[in-house]
Amino acid sequence: MVLCGSIPTFAQEKGVATGGLSDIVVTARKRSESMQKVPVAVSVASADALEQHQIFEAAQLPQLAPSLQVQTVNSQVGAKNFSIRGVGTAVYGPQVESSVAVVIDDVVMSRPSMGVVQFFDLDRVEVLRGPQGMLFGKNASAGLINIVTAKPKIGKTEFLAHATWGKTNSVTSGNEATLEMAGNMPVSSNSALRVSGFVTRQDGFAKNVYRSENLGLTEYGARAKYLVEGDVLQLYVAADIAHEEGPGGSVLIRRFAAPGGVIDTASRADGVIPSKDNGLVSGNARTTNSFDLGGIQATLGYDLGDGYSLSNITAYRSYKDSLQFDTDSTSLSLFDQNQGGRDYWQFSNELRLTSPGTGPFTFQAGLYYLYVNAREFLTQGGNLETLLPAPPAGMSNLGVVLDFRARSKSAAAFAEGQWAITDKIKLMAGGRFTHDELRFYSSRTNPNAFAPLADLGVDNVAVKNDDFSYRLGLQYEVNNQTLAYATYSRGYKGPTFDQVAVTPVDEEIAKSYEIGIKSTLLDNRLRLNLALFRTDFSGYQAQVLAGSTLAYRTVNAGDLRTRGVELEFSALPIDGLTFNGGVTYNRAEYRNFGSVPCYPGQPTGTSGTNVCLPNGSTNVSGNQLVVAPKLTGTLAGRYEAAVSSDATIYVQADGYYRSAFRYTADLDPQMRIGGSVIVGASIGAKLFGDSVDASLFVRNLFDKRIPTWITADPVAGAYGDAAGGGDYWHQFGTTSFRTVGISLNYRM
Repeated sequence: MVLCGSIPTFAQEKGVATGGLSDIVVTARKRSESMQKVPVAVSVASADALEQHQIFEAAQLPQLAPSLQVQTVNSQVGAKNFSIRGVGTAVYGPQVESSVAVVIDDVVMSRPSMGVVQFFDLDRVEVLRGPQGMLFGKNASAGLINIVTAKPKIGKTEFLAHATWGKTNSVTSGNEATLEMAGNMPVSSNSALRVSGFVTRQDGFAKNVYRSENLGLTEYGARAKYLVEGDVLQLYVAADIAHEEGPGGSVLIRRFAAPGGVIDTASRADGVIPSKDNGLVSGNARTTNSFDLGGIQATLGYDLGDGYSLSNITAYRSYKDSLQFDTDSTSLSLFDQNQGGRDYWQFSNELRLTSPGTGPFTFQAGLYYLYVNAREFLTQGGNLETLLPAPPAGMSNLGVVLDFRARSKSAAAFAEGQWAITDKIKLMAGGRFTHDELRFYSSRTNPNAFAPLADLGVDNVAVKNDDFSYRLGLQYEVNNQTLAYATYSRGYKGPTFDQVAVTPVDEEIAKSYEIGIKSTLLDNRLRLNLALFRTDFSGYQAQVLAGSTLAYRTVNAGDLRTRGVELEFSALPIDGLTFNGGVTYNRAEYRNFGSVPCYPGQPTGTSGTNVCLPNGSTNVSGNQLVVAPKLTGTLAGRYEAAVSSDATIYVQADGYYRSAFRYTADLDPQMRIGGSVIVGASIGAKLFGDSVDASLFVRNLFDKRIPTWITADPVAGAYGDAAGGGDYWHQFGTTSFRTVGISLNYRM
């Protein structure tokens, strides 16, 4: 079976690509099918393609899937926000799940952080666009990231190693180094064991000049799998662990400070100049992060005969992290205490009946259960006496202790079928009934007598909800090389709670229309896939800064709409030369979103949109969604040439374009990022067949300084800086700097 995608298909070839493009096999409908025969908009990155493009973490995936965006959310290392076609979930709080689901080896991660670590020993990554919850499980109202790791291979012994070293053009002039290894061995004639692991070290993207330390990170992990195949039974067991230590890309760095204000004055005195390129901090308090995650799963498959099969997947996963950072980011003792952590665990089980993949009627049906226990705790405190000539009693330890706990249960029954009306036309229909129960506990206490920072109290509330989501569609096989399809889907994301007011937040509903065409042309040397889409969301779950409480609230943002067109292509014009790319045009807008807090310095008015109203709020209806560029595109080219019977040389270049976007729903000028082009390249050789692959590479060739996140400092008002334009942070990541390095692969 060949596994490749809408990125270089030569990634799966042995030697130089010749004759035509390789087939692409995906599991977009929970069964192995050719991508050109599946009526779903999907992008695929094979393991070889990820290595060729030096992509080793989720934040880099948009370079291969233009409809996907990935951001770092707040200061926690494991927090990632995935958005597809402009829609994602950037919310602080343990009770809120993502609109873009993450599935790893058929197990839904209730929070993306529960399984997303550095990529190692993968088979492929699939990006499915549009509502996908009907077959894949919880939520996925906007789309899904399907990560498939390499499984044991029966009857084969192999060893693989991958090492990279790079120099990053950050303020640390940092080194990054990664080592990955994997081994596969037969245990018996019908079973095999696969063990893999990785370790990575980054010197970091920020430097604390006050403490004279680089804010880097170390991450390592391991995975073990066992597969046994009998005549009618198959057992697959897998376990994994991972640990990360150090703040890395989670460091909050001053991007802007109100001129002459408290933060600006203190930062400059420390030698830190807030700017768009700034990578320095000067916090006197320690900045650190760490997380541990792991899990175990068991899949039992039973062959019922005549192509029918029954499978059951049982899985347990856990995730814990901790953080500490200096909120004011200066050497002053203002808000030095900001520490906390998260503790999640989940149990899931799915029973699925699958029919043969051919015939006049094919189907899947099953039952699903998920239990999630999530806790988040945070202690924040500061010393405002520094800002006051005669501080009142109680100002020295002003703060709040927060403890949020959420327990949820979700049970579902689902079924989907395809009817062959003729030999060219198929009708598709499916539905999923979901029952959700969520209980949320909130405790907010203040260790000091004077407390303007947050509302206090203890709350314990619960909510239940039932929903029926579905998908209808029609596909027409024009000929063996062309497939046309049209689908209508209703997606669902369960209700949650606002962690400040401790009130229910309604469910999020997506209604999606899509038409597409998939074609293979020019004697299998050109592949073109086109999709037109429109999705209307009601009850979209968003986050806003809650004014005087200095906390972030979760609210229903009313209605939004995303609509556009996606084009992907692969071409093999001559043997050895491959081009791949994609373009997404997307208009994603809030249709009805009022009562958003005003930003510092916002123009005032008594009515209309994007003005600060007398009540301190603004209406952002009509604005582009957060981190939703209107135009994105990728283009990659690779040329390979054999120089002997066992040696091949290659050269590769790739580019990624993203138009301007914003990190907030309002028009705050500090939150806007202009359009950019990121370019990468590599040159290398394969020796001894495919046994050795050595290359030189560069990422972000022109050193475009694009942050992974920008956020306003919620306590700027306490400093007195809000009137001067406020204070802002940004965060940097792997994609934010030019990196030059070497890569070495070995296979035996």
